[in-house]
Amino acid sequence: MKQFLAACALATGIMACNNSTDQKETSATSTVTDDAVKEATPAGTINVAFSQKDKDTSTVTFNFTVDTLKYEKSFDDLPLMKGFADTAIYRVLWDKPNSVWIGIVKANRDNRYYHGTQDGASLRILWVPSPPARIYEYIDKKLGLGDVIRQQPLVEKYKENFQSGLIISDFIVELRPSTTPNSIDVYIKFGGAERTLNMPVYSKGKPYIQAYKKDDVFVGLQIDGELEEYYEIKVVEGRIGAKQLKSVVK
Repeated sequence: MKQFLAACALATGIMACNNSTDQKETSATSTVTDDAVKEATPAGTINVAFSQKDKDTSTVTFNFTVDTLKYEKSFDDLPLMKGFADTAIYRVLWDKPNSVWIGIVKANRDNRYYHGTQDGASLRILWVPSPPARIYEYIDKKLGLGDVIRQQPLVEKYKENFQSGLIISDFIVELRPSTTPNSIDVYIKFGGAERTLNMPVYSKGKPYIQAYKKDDVFVGLQIDGELEEYYEIKVVEGRIGAKQLKSVVK
């Protein structure tokens, strides 16, 4: 999933805008070049384990070896994607025998990346907020990080009845023709609240709705087989809201 600085819009005033890209001072110096990624034969092993998965922020622990060197490192501030098997929400890429990248799906559907390297007679693993594009594109597209989410059905109308807060109602998200050229209307409703959003459409883009949870769906465009998410529409404690994830630029 692509990293970007999210621009957010409130619908019914329930969802605050936030930056979906990790912003940390931690950085790692990468020894990779701009050449195409080629998977290397590892000179060691990497084991990835998650704990505290029921918490808002979970812990990920790495056990990293290269030759006879051993290293363990934990990060306890990971907002981990829940509801899927551990093996479905991370991918590992060895781009050099002593260089390994780990991509993990976060709760907001963005990815977080860690980099393990050998520095002389020692090993280290750092959280890398902005890995090289060729690295995260390979992990996302070639290794399929996030496929477990993207493989949900694409529909033009979503309807699910459930209770949220004190309200039992149909949660409706529907694509409708728009009077605005080169765009489509996104109708949303829960309980007595309803709203229509307008989403521009590329000439080759196919609008879709994709449910992540019964109360949480995404609306976007399918372009050349790739899914671009533009709105997240969610019901929280009986209130419906829409957050704009990305501007549609023709």
